[in-house]
Order: sequence, then C-alpha cells, then structure tokens
Amino acid sequence: MAANPKPSLEEIVDNYVQKARSKLRPTEYKRSQKNDLTLHHVIENDEFRILDHIIAVKDRRVEWVWRSQDFWPTDQLTDITTADGDLRNYGVIHGHNRISGVKFTIGPRHYAGPDPDACLPYVNDYLHLEAHYRWNNDAMTLQRARIGVDFITKDGLTLRARSVEVELARFWNLEFRYRSSLGSRLLVDVDGDEKLRIDVPTLLSRREVQEIYDIVMAYRKGEADAVLPSQFTAERE
Repeated sequence: MAANPKPSLEEIVDNYVQKARSKLRPTEYKRSQKNDLTLHHVIENDEFRILDHIIAVKDRRVEWVWRSQDFWPTDQLTDITTADGDLRNYGVIHGHNRISGVKFTIGPRHYAGPDPDACLPYVNDYLHLEAHYRWNNDAMTLQRARIGVDFITKDGLTLRARSVEVELARFWNLEFRYRSSLGSRLLVDVDGDEKLRIDVPTLLSRREVQEIYDIVMAYRKGEADAVLPSQFTAERE
C-alpha cells in the first residue's frame, strides 16, 4: 500500500483554521479581508499562555504568518514568517520597553509539518539555517547558529555556540549539501532541490535591532506586507 502523500502547507494551515473555528480548542477566530489577502486571526488562551496568529492567504496560497506568544514569564516571542519559495522567519524576543533577542531561520516550504499539539498553524520539520542573537555590550551578536537542522532525527551541524566556533564547514543532510563560512558574516551555500546563497550578519547594531522589531510588529497592523528585514538575505541560483 502506498504511503499517504505529505500534506502541503496550505492543507496543514487549513486544518488548523478549521479546528480553531470549531471551538474544540479555547480559541477566538476572526476572518477579514485586506486588499487581495484573506486574513485568518486566531487567538488561543488556555490560561497558561496566549498564542496569537494572523495567517495571510492569497488565492488559496499561504503568503505569511504573524505570531506572538508568551516565551518566558516576562517575555514574548513575536515573529513573521513569509511563505514564498521557502519559509523565512524573522523574530524578536521582547518584554516591557526592551528587546532581548533576535532570530532568523530559513527552511524548505515542503518540510512544514502539522503541530502534534495543534497549537501552531504548522511546525518546521527541517531548516537550512537557524541563527539566534543576544546582546553583547551595545550590539547583538550571533550567539548560536546551526545548519541542516532536522527536528525529527535531531540531526544538524552547530557552527557557533557557547563552546563551538566553526569557521569553514561542509555538511550533508537529507538531499541537501551545505558549505559555510563564518567570519564578519555567516555565509551558507545550499545545494540540492533548492540552491540558495544565505548571507546573515554576525553583529546587529541597536538601530538594526529596533528596525527588525518595528517591521515584525507592523505586520500585526497589516502595515508592512511587502517589507522584510534587509539584514538577512537568501538568493536562489
């Protein structure tokens, strides 16, 4: 018997929206229209945490997903994921009058999977790169970076962490081959079904951190549909 085909991102998100509307979960649901985008707004409050999602759909295709959720007792994680040829996520960890972290991830669109807990519209089963930034004096520096991250098998190569610093690397995982260079910036070449050149900074100034925060928060108001942080780039060959 042939295995069931992997559901598309649209099928995964549609199933999430249907559950949110069914009242099987402690959710509030609202649908609205902004130009040619259909916006599905889902808020889930289970008295332990609040998850707030806005999913933008155009011609039945998921365009972007905005999210805000409790991250720590005093912090929130707010991010925007664009869903064009791949899934690119730009996020900030913030609290009262402060920003404590920035993150950037990018992964193949077809490796999105359903959330086993049904709390998120989808989860990433695989990432080409994840990069996390924290304050170091007056700037944010790249504190942790991994490539070829498989969340099912827990495989992945760490390029930078507390006791790890890999300047040059080659790595193979699934159908992808990676070459990376870590210096003043982190450069990652991805070769496989997708051929990408990913370029991210190792340092973010206070002005850049504030700019990323403002862009991510503007999506909540629907004011920045075409704007993304310019500090992180990924170009297809």
